[in-house]
Amino acid sequence: MGEITTSTLPQWTYTHVRDRRAQTLLVRLRKGHTYLTQRYLLTRDPQPYCDDCLVPLTVRHLFVECPSLIELRQRYLYRCRGRDSGVYYISKILGPEFLAQGHDVFRFLGEAGLLPKL
Repeated sequence: MGEITTSTLPQWTYTHVRDRRAQTLLVRLRKGHTYLTQRYLLTRDPQPYCDDCLVPLTVRHLFVECPSLIELRQRYLYRCRGRDSGVYYISKILGPEFLAQGHDVFRFLGEAGLLPKL
């Protein structure tokens, strides 16, 4: 969560997202605690790793780092890149400004096949 905001004040409202499940998912993504990435803590299974990269599976990895999702990232999250570097920022992807513009995060996760697993 520290990568997304450093403020401890409640600054995000979810009124633009009407579905309660989607609101819950946004909160979990911002905290980095989703069923896909943290299930191993509950089930005592080994920590999940990305099939393509062989690194621990995290929310940051899915949204910013995984090379197998580059095409989807360019299609749905292009507004979340740095101006000069082309690097994606999780603070922009899950920040309030980007989510207010549209629900491209959900489209990205849906087309990647991750939405039902989260």
